Amino acid sequence: MEIGFSTFVMQGGQSGVATYIRELIRFLQLEDSENNYDLLMARDEADLISLTNSNFAKRLSPSALNHPLVNLAWHNAGLPQKKYDVLHVPSCRRIPLLKRTKVVATVHDLAAFSVDAKYDPARMFFNRKVVPSMIRKADHVIAVSQHTKDDVVRLTGYPEAQVSVIYSGIDHTHFRPTPKSDARRRLAEFHGLEKPFFVYVSRLEHPAKNHVRLIEAFERFKLENDSTHQLVFAGADWKDAELIRARAAESPVREDIVFLGFIPLETLPALYSGCDLMVYPSLFEGFGFPIVEALACGAPVICSNTSSMREIAGDLLPTFNPESADEIFHCLVNAVSSGWNAERRARGMEYALTFDWHTTAMNVMGIYQSLA
Repeated sequence: MEIGFSTFVMQGGQSGVATYIRELIRFLQLEDSENNYDLLMARDEADLISLTNSNFAKRLSPSALNHPLVNLAWHNAGLPQKKYDVLHVPSCRRIPLLKRTKVVATVHDLAAFSVDAKYDPARMFFNRKVVPSMIRKADHVIAVSQHTKDDVVRLTGYPEAQVSVIYSGIDHTHFRPTPKSDARRRLAEFHGLEKPFFVYVSRLEHPAKNHVRLIEAFERFKLENDSTHQLVFAGADWKDAELIRARAAESPVREDIVFLGFIPLETLPALYSGCDLMVYPSLFEGFGFPIVEALACGAPVICSNTSSMREIAGDLLPTFNPESADEIFHCLVNAVSSGWNAERRARGMEYALTFDWHTTAMNVMGIYQSLA
């Protein structure tokens, strides 16, 4: 079988979708020794994916093709669809309306329908008015959570029988606990983190990632408790990041709010292992990689009770209404005061093991086979 795989939404490797693409391709290379894959890539992102299987090849295009409008046009008119038995488009925003082969599409979320200011007005219009038509063109949809599947069926009218929920995985050889003292030593050396800290791993995107309310909750925590904790933000600047930084700069506890910027993959386990708590207050997520990554590293986690986060948290994690700084504060206080005992830590690590890229890759291969 000849399979085309479009990678044109990696955004420099600094997003959850980029993690999905990179890791899925890595594990498809480990699992699939029969089919041939063309990885359709922009030249300036070629180094983001390594080849380890001779059945996989990179088909590089000019970097200018990464421009959204140019890329949309290319997926419809320039992509050699007929060359492939199956074309996998791992983003619903690139599904060709002019379809000439079997198309599998991954839908990560339909956040634009739930978060009013998720994007600028033009992108909001595109996501709400055009993307549903694009999704309906796919021959099969992979949803990364049950919540995303429900949204796809409800908001686009796509047939439920043609949507498969396939959870993303994490790399368990990478995300695993390290002794807290070792992690703290490394973080102090490379990032100057010498105090106990709470961490939020997410790109700086306002308002969707909800950093400002977390800052408000942290301020109250610091002002009402005799605490030396810092609040650490680990993520690249994104939409309206300057508003988040401005709010932190005017905070009475600004000296204890730390922006690390984008953190490479190899540093994340130390952040998770070294933190006293990983807080994930996003307004909306299709999956939420950091929740599972942190659990795999033995970290205590609290998160929002909306969208897929409620699904991923199950009965294991304390949750809160992300639109209430008061609820975030109380959940933070309760998590710190009650602690994360050995039993809960073990349960979290065991639960994280169920999110496995080998299983994800095998299930995705099954979708390819069913269409071919």
